[in-house]
Amino acid sequence: MGKLVWRGALLALFLAVSMGLAVGMGSVSIPPDTIMREIGAFALGEPMDASASMIVFDIRAPRIIFAAIGGALLALTGLLMQTVSQNYLADPYILGVSSGASTGAVLCLVTGAAQMFAPYGVYVGAFMGAAVATAIVVRLAGSSGSPVKLVLMGMGISALFSAFTMLAIYGAKDETQVRSAMFWLMGSLTGIQWSMVPVGGAMLFLTMLFIWLMRHELDLILLGRNEARHLGMPVQRVQQMIVLISSLAVAVVVALSGIIGFVGLVVPHIARSLGDSRHAVMLWFTALVGALVMVWADAAARTLFRPEELPIGILTASLGAPVFMWIISRKYKDY
Repeated sequence: MGKLVWRGALLALFLAVSMGLAVGMGSVSIPPDTIMREIGAFALGEPMDASASMIVFDIRAPRIIFAAIGGALLALTGLLMQTVSQNYLADPYILGVSSGASTGAVLCLVTGAAQMFAPYGVYVGAFMGAAVATAIVVRLAGSSGSPVKLVLMGMGISALFSAFTMLAIYGAKDETQVRSAMFWLMGSLTGIQWSMVPVGGAMLFLTMLFIWLMRHELDLILLGRNEARHLGMPVQRVQQMIVLISSLAVAVVVALSGIIGFVGLVVPHIARSLGDSRHAVMLWFTALVGALVMVWADAAARTLFRPEELPIGILTASLGAPVFMWIISRKYKDY
């Protein structure tokens, strides 16, 4: 137990340092001493450099904080997906949940429903799309005994919802709507503002609280649904709760940052190698590693092709897809 605590503390320290370093990275590099001077001036109420202050506090700080929150949310949702489907290849992107949320968000934009339910129209659309996709995934998980078959069906669901999204974009009459909708296909943290951080933070707190309170039930699901039922656990009710919390979490991330793939697949595997499979431990390691991965992915997206910015969804997909194929070839080589 002591080793786990130390590993968790080191991860938290590494995350804090990484977020501090990420503030200086981007199209305009800001030296660490300038960042510290601006933070000190802000804390003491002294005059600050206008341009450096705007970049640090108004543009990069909320973006980096949300990157950590979004990464933790995607990773924890991937953990829940892998638990409920009993399949370590599951995550919101591969099983089509992110695509469902994207379809709902885009439909709200191009039909004008987002304005009708403003300011929460996109959130509602993303949640409805994610809920439909997740419900299909859970249905398939209950009837399929093959993990590979489930993943292939999930890919089919993802392709179907992606086609719906493209159809909605094709039918859009306003060029502005088309540009806004394309945002959801590539994933980006460019437009993150301080007002969006509390939304993501509240969802992260709710997700972590759910996993902590349900940690024993989630551990039982890993034993198998029949074993969990024999031990008196209401499996169907727990699954429904997982569907709800997963849909909400994915909806928040997709509504604010678009589709960011493979974080929910890769991070739980890394977390298991650092800790163990108990959800009381996986909760913290998954959240910390997910936040770390997203913070550095966002920093790379801002830096690799500066002054241009690479959509973070492209970066995570290009790195995550080889890992996905490696996991399949290693774990399911007999299929």
